[in-house]
Amino acid sequence: MDEKVFTFREKLVICFYEFLGTGMLVLGYNFTQAGLAVGFNLFVGILMSAKVSGGMFNPAVTIGVYTADKTFLKNIVLIVMIIVSQVLGAYFGIIYAHFCLGQPAFLCPYDQATGCLTYDSFGKVFLLEFWCTFFFVMVILCCIHQNTQESKDGILQAASISFTLLAMINTAGAISGGCFNPAFGFSQTTYQVMYMKSQGVEEAGRYARYLWVYILAPTLGGLASSLFMRYIHIPNLHK
Repeated sequence: MDEKVFTFREKLVICFYEFLGTGMLVLGYNFTQAGLAVGFNLFVGILMSAKVSGGMFNPAVTIGVYTADKTFLKNIVLIVMIIVSQVLGAYFGIIYAHFCLGQPAFLCPYDQATGCLTYDSFGKVFLLEFWCTFFFVMVILCCIHQNTQESKDGILQAASISFTLLAMINTAGAISGGCFNPAFGFSQTTYQVMYMKSQGVEEAGRYARYLWVYILAPTLGGLASSLFMRYIHIPNLHK
């Protein structure tokens, strides 16, 4: 990413695109468990916003991109604004899907509706969320870094990133829930708790048992990917 100093208006535009793209992404998850809608929505979102906001839609990606680019601290205010926009966009996607479908989806391991209550697989879910996010962010970094990108074609890059996310969802989704996105994990988990409370469920808080996993594991996965890219992958490229 270029070391450009953005005006406040430009930062708001960036945040607006991140809001829309994250909303599309989460809307896809709420409409289907197969991951197809998520992958295609990401593809459309990247094409729409790549040259405006970068088309990240995920705090793990945002942290990974700016850390790998060595501009994290310089852009900390913008990064915080982007992450807040991503969280708000995720809530928008959930609420819109809830309005259309009559109820929200649930983000839980193994079984979407009851997995948060019946399974105690925190270690397994953490590892899957960490490694799948690691590989997903790694593909993104390889696509955007000038020394590692195989093509400068924006459509091919968007397709590569989208199909990688689709592959990760189909690889781990049936076990971990297929989150790989702290904004999605936070918003979907807290919303499902609020929904269950509104339905009179006494132990609605148990639907947030995996909240810390869905926030921490993808965040660490994105950070680890950026550090791997910066200190191992780039220095060992064939000249």
